[in-house]
Amino acid sequence: MSGIREETASDDSVHHPMKEERLCHDKDGYAFVRGTDHSPCKKRGEYMKIGIIGAGKVGTTLGKYLKEAGAGITGYYSRTKESADEAATFTRTTSYETLQELVEAGDTVFVTTPDDAIEGVWQQLRQLDIQKNIICHFSGSLSSYVFSGIEESDAYGISIHPMYAFSDKFTSYREFHTAYLTMEGDSYALEQMKPFWEKLGHTVLTLRAEDKIKYHAAAALASNAMVGLFQTSLELLEECGFDREISRHLLTPLVQGNVEAMLKKGCEAALTGPVERGDEKTVQKHLQALQGGGAEEIYRSLGEKLVSLAMSKNPDRDYSQMQELFRKESD
Repeated sequence: MSGIREETASDDSVHHPMKEERLCHDKDGYAFVRGTDHSPCKKRGEYMKIGIIGAGKVGTTLGKYLKEAGAGITGYYSRTKESADEAATFTRTTSYETLQELVEAGDTVFVTTPDDAIEGVWQQLRQLDIQKNIICHFSGSLSSYVFSGIEESDAYGISIHPMYAFSDKFTSYREFHTAYLTMEGDSYALEQMKPFWEKLGHTVLTLRAEDKIKYHAAAALASNAMVGLFQTSLELLEECGFDREISRHLLTPLVQGNVEAMLKKGCEAALTGPVERGDEKTVQKHLQALQGGGAEEIYRSLGEKLVSLAMSKNPDRDYSQMQELFRKESD
């Protein structure tokens, strides 16, 4: 391709699969990617100039990560000029005074505000000329339906949710390459966004907009609910006379071992304990010890799920009496 110059990406502060490729630029400055297999250059970024609304943990992480990957991040607009300035400085992009300036500078808008602010931001965006723009939010619970009437603006709505803990505004970008992404929305937006993120090495999954809240509930159970379950265990140990710090250390190897086993072998293979081995007497004593408290309800609810797993793991065993134990008080 005539007029193209090549360079090798050299910033090692964060892992990017693209760093193993050569970055090319045509005479107009558009970015291309040429793989290490000497495949032809493919245009990257020609149609993707991304402005970010919201300069918190999510927005700053995405901006820094994508900027270092060579993507076209134009800059930030935020509720306060100070936060936009901070994010722009950190990512070496622009801080915009108005939402209109951000929209005019690009063709793709990332809305990274808290969930309860997304609809309000959309109502402001739809008053502007966003024709042919991709409008994307990163909420785990909201679908692209929040962009109601987007077809009237001749724009394309999509929601993308990274399964990732944005723990720190200025360091979370370093491990973001490990995140799985789930997205749903307009077919054109999906056609653009899915390969964009896959090129960066991410696994990208799609789902229906109607399933978005169920997806989010699953994530909450696997993360937040585990914290609540751990807290319940700590409180029970405190009732036994152990202090909080000792209780935490006491449970740590148990929790780590079980989580590691679940992730490596699956839930059925990882399941152990009195339910799995059919020890009704021990389970009955547990229920008696927990009677009347919130922990009993948790134990019963999870117990029914454990019986189901045990039956699947050991189809030749009879768990009918175990099932009856968990059903007695719940009926």
